[in-house]
Amino acid sequence: MRHWNLGRITTVTIVAALIAGGLAFWQVVDVWHAAAATAVTLAVATLWSRTGTVVEDPEWPRTVTEARAGGRHDVSDLSWSTFGRDGRVTDRVVRRVRALATDRLRAHGVDPTDPASLPDVERLLGAHVVRQLASREAPTARTLQTWLDAIERLGPAATSTPEENRA
Repeated sequence: MRHWNLGRITTVTIVAALIAGGLAFWQVVDVWHAAAATAVTLAVATLWSRTGTVVEDPEWPRTVTEARAGGRHDVSDLSWSTFGRDGRVTDRVVRRVRALATDRLRAHGVDPTDPASLPDVERLLGAHVVRQLASREAPTARTLQTWLDAIERLGPAATSTPEENRA
């Protein structure tokens, strides 16, 4: 149990009484209001000294988590960081999806960083998805789903490159 801190209460009361006495002396407030202010200060100081944690706050038990092989930690970490406080997809997830799209397009023989291959990128992903992927605006969950669907529709790597298809 916490003990009264009489020294602190006494100090606060004396300081409050001196201030109230000075205000009464210079006729800023009357004597009765000065006495009332001192009494209120004494009550607040007493209550303040009495409030506090009577019992030590118990901590939650720490659980040991074992890092397992197979990327489970990465999947869990990514799932918790998918959406920000505003409900939109975070930049971290957007970067990963863009990297996934880039890798999948390169597996199909298309370099998305080459401006000349823009028609092939739009043909494979769709012009709307390409514009959204290039946008700086944080996407919604629905937009993210559209991106992932477009990337998934690419399927496995193509057996021929777009250049061979044109010939």
